[in-house]
Amino acid sequence: MIGISSGSLKLVALLGGALLFLLSAPSWADDKKEAGQKKEDTPLTRLDEATKVMTADLNDNQALQFNAIETSYRTIRAVEDVQMSVTRAVDACGKKNPDIKDDMDKRLREWKDALRPTMKDANNKLDKMILLQDFSAPSRVRKYLKMFDEAILYRNQGVESVPVTEKDQCLKLKDTMSDTQKELVKLLNETLGLDKPLNTTEEQ
Repeated sequence: MIGISSGSLKLVALLGGALLFLLSAPSWADDKKEAGQKKEDTPLTRLDEATKVMTADLNDNQALQFNAIETSYRTIRAVEDVQMSVTRAVDACGKKNPDIKDDMDKRLREWKDALRPTMKDANNKLDKMILLQDFSAPSRVRKYLKMFDEAILYRNQGVESVPVTEKDQCLKLKDTMSDTQKELVKLLNETLGLDKPLNTTEEQ
């Protein structure tokens, strides 16, 4: 399970259900069918079934590898979702408040530039984890992880995100971006152990 600081929890709460879905424990499909009834075939149920197949015969060390890869991928995707949400919010603020658009856009570029090296390190380490694991072919693991994207799109369909556009809220967003940057970097570092060498033989 991911260790999330109080600041990151506030961030997740602010940015909605997609992050909760990405950072939650691995139980994606809500099984509301009565016994004996056929489950609905959705990206969520397919992800659940694929997880059961992928983990069915893993030994203890392989299970640790699987959990580390899955948690790392979910964390990276969550950070990417935060970046997209903040970008949409800044764009909306600029359209509604032209007088602060340039300043907001400049702060967004700085924010993204500051996150980029950590995101690159995180993706590189995830790639190494996938290549060095010994429970499945790397291509099969990558295909499994991509099922998260389909599940996220399915979970979010019909949910309309309405970013704040009031000037005071936009300025508040700008002022909190430094804290957001630190929290996201901390989340990636702690979850993927970016300051530690990769170890596939014991728990990180």
